[in-house]
Amino acid sequence: MLPRSTNRDTVRLLCKSILTRLENQKSISLPVRLRQIVQEEVYNMVGPYILTEEDLRERTLARMGARAEMLQDTKFSESDQYKAAKAVIRATFGDDELNGFFFQKPIKVVAETVRQYLMRSSHIDDVYETDEDLDQMIVDMIKRFDPNAAH
Repeated sequence: MLPRSTNRDTVRLLCKSILTRLENQKSISLPVRLRQIVQEEVYNMVGPYILTEEDLRERTLARMGARAEMLQDTKFSESDQYKAAKAVIRATFGDDELNGFFFQKPIKVVAETVRQYLMRSSHIDDVYETDEDLDQMIVDMIKRFDPNAAH
C-alpha cells in the first residue's frame, strides 16, 4: 500500500491516538468532557515540532519560488527542480523522519513534552506510570502510528 500524504490533520490524529491509547491502557485518566480540550492542547504543544508531507511540499515550493530566477537559465525541467529542492529540504531532517512525519526535535523530546503536559495539566485527573515508562510508551506509540490506518 502506498503511504498516504500526511498533513496537519494527520498530526491531530497522532495526538488523539496517543491520548486514546494511554487512556485505554489505564496509564492516564481524564474527564470525558475534557478529552477534546486535552487533545487540542497536546496538538498545540507538539504540532510545531512535527512537519508533514504537506509542510514539506509547501517549503519546497517556497524554496523553488525564491530561486526561480536562478533556475530559469538551467536545463532542468520544473519537475527536476522540484525534486532537487525537495531532496535538499528532506535531507535537513536526517533520521527524524518517520511515516511521513518530519520531526523538528527528536521523538524522545516530543514524548517528554507530552508527558510533562500530562503531569502538570489540570485537565488530567491522574497519571499512573513513571516518567520513564510514560516516555517510552509515547515513543513507541509514535513509532507504531500508521497514518494509513488513521481515521
